[in-house]
Amino acid sequence: MDTMWTPLVIVLVSVVVTVVACLVFGRSRAHEQADDRDADSRGFLGAVISGLFIVSLAFYVVIVWEANGAAEDNASREAAAVADVYWQTVVMPQPQRDHIRGLLTEYPKLVADREWPRLAAGESDETTTETLNSLHSEILSLPTSPDQVKTARERSLERLREITDLRRDRIGSAGGVDDTGRLMLIGTIAGAAAMIIFPLMIGFTARMRHILQMSVTAAILAFVCVLCAGMTQPFDGMLRVEPDSFTSLTEELAGIPAEQGR
Repeated sequence: MDTMWTPLVIVLVSVVVTVVACLVFGRSRAHEQADDRDADSRGFLGAVISGLFIVSLAFYVVIVWEANGAAEDNASREAAAVADVYWQTVVMPQPQRDHIRGLLTEYPKLVADREWPRLAAGESDETTTETLNSLHSEILSLPTSPDQVKTARERSLERLREITDLRRDRIGSAGGVDDTGRLMLIGTIAGAAAMIIFPLMIGFTARMRHILQMSVTAAILAFVCVLCAGMTQPFDGMLRVEPDSFTSLTEELAGIPAEQGR
């Protein structure tokens, strides 16, 4: 509940602070008329600040969008690799086949139910790691003959390396945006603050229409900054990636008959 109210509180505080600043530091109308000859230079500088804010915001949104897209794509590829290994078990001998199938069935459940919630905090799940290690050991223990088993063993090991790499990327991306993304986020927040501070510094009048204008602007900019700050992590926030690929994989594997391919 606190998390839900935090953005609203930030927006309201920004509006209140802006209104108070306008009332305290606002200049008289006579002073504004005396400064009319500087209007062009002030307008140009204001446009520069607005432009920097927009550029930073645009770059940040692109970075976040690409990071979320990559995380979702990697999750789909990881799930597909697990499914491929499962189908390779058709030619594997017993009892390894049942052991490997059991681990392959357990892995997507662990990712979706245990590891995914931890990704929001940038952490991995030790049980999922142990399951993946056990899976690797079981496949390594497979015989290298006949040729069908050897081919399935080699194919499964290749897929396991891919699963391991994709999982490592998934855990790495849980750390949030890279340095460039952080820089763009800082630029976005700084630009939003400058768009409010600059008019007050140059002598914004305390007339009602100006206070209303500044209040609406402050509310919009505060909301944008809160939204941006909540998108730094692909597995948390409004645009978070969900474990749909692993949930679907669990359902897919559950629908395969236990005697399939025997």
